[in-house]
Amino acid sequence: MHSEALRRRRVLALGVSVALPAVLVYGLGHRGVHAARNLLVPGAGLIDEHRLVGVAFMVAAVVATIAWVRWGADWVLGLTIVVSTVVSYAWTTNVDTHRAVAGALHRLQAAHEFPLVVLVVGAISWLRTALGRLPGMGRLARRRSARARGLADVPALRPVDRCRAVAVLALSDAGKGADVEAAIRSLDAADIALRARRVGFAARGRTGGDPFRVDHAPARAARSLAGRLSDEETQRFVADATRSAVGVPASEPGWVRTVDATLAAIALERAGSADAGRRWAEMLHGPLSLRRGHRPGWWWTPLGVTVGSAAPWEHAVSTALARSMGWIGDADWSHLRALALGASARGTDRPHDERLIAAARIWLVFVDDPTAARLLARPTICHDPLAVALDRHAAHLVARFAVQPRPTTPVLEGTTTP
Repeated sequence: MHSEALRRRRVLALGVSVALPAVLVYGLGHRGVHAARNLLVPGAGLIDEHRLVGVAFMVAAVVATIAWVRWGADWVLGLTIVVSTVVSYAWTTNVDTHRAVAGALHRLQAAHEFPLVVLVVGAISWLRTALGRLPGMGRLARRRSARARGLADVPALRPVDRCRAVAVLALSDAGKGADVEAAIRSLDAADIALRARRVGFAARGRTGGDPFRVDHAPARAARSLAGRLSDEETQRFVADATRSAVGVPASEPGWVRTVDATLAAIALERAGSADAGRRWAEMLHGPLSLRRGHRPGWWWTPLGVTVGSAAPWEHAVSTALARSMGWIGDADWSHLRALALGASARGTDRPHDERLIAAARIWLVFVDDPTAARLLARPTICHDPLAVALDRHAAHLVARFAVQPRPTTPVLEGTTTP
């Protein structure tokens, strides 16, 4: 049922994306040509005659895209496109020429494969990389990482990373040690619920009631695994996952992020959901499957499309946890191995390297790779809280499978299990 609905949405979106530019260009003359340019990049149709207004719309489109990617506020980007298209049509001089129409069609054909979200996300990624290479920035990052105190810093993490760290801890260590108990108590901090409430309002206009309803997979997974959900909240968690097209709630409205979804699937399975693991395994073998050494980082639920590639640490964490549940086989390890060994050679100065190493240690519980095991055992993981949580989970799995047989029943036909 979900797949049929997604197919219909895709066909409708494709039809609209083809028909609307054609109607604007052929039906509304020169002004329609300028209006159609805004469907590619908001503000582009105003550059020729109202440059400052066009630039303002472009800046607004970048901000709207960031709001969409980070908080699921897709309506903001849609509104920006609609307003820029209408303004461009209204303010453009009505000079209708066949050359203008032909030129517009050529630009549309040449640029249709560069969606704004890809451009903006790519620009942000490039900017982060460039800043990291500036003199002194690497040293500053290493100094900041060196000051981190492992699990003691869990309450200081931003809400999403804090929930991820607590969720991993709760997989094996709930209630064991003062540092773990303090980390679990940090889930009750007001900023986690405040973020969920703000995201729900900004993206979907939700006010009042349970701030975690419908979406917010990392917070709900952490609270469920740590025993912080009431029976009623657990039932809503399972019900929201059942209604979802992918079997788990979204991280933010519209966006299913691979790490968060894997943690949510584990939490749902432990909460008694009959098919959460199976449905998420289907996603990992289907739309989110391994392609050319990478897995998609995000899944956009309205149209059921993947966006971008998961960062190496996210790829390693999500697949290591999925492997521990028997949802996937060992194919990812051959691609993650070189990345993990490279991170091990660099050390644990950067949090993402530390997380990658810790996730690789989980992988080593299930793959036979003595050389990698020897090299990955050298770094001491003690800074990034999420990395420390992952390392503890790896140690827990080693101890668990030393006294207990590994599961042998595959979740999906043809799936290699632990």
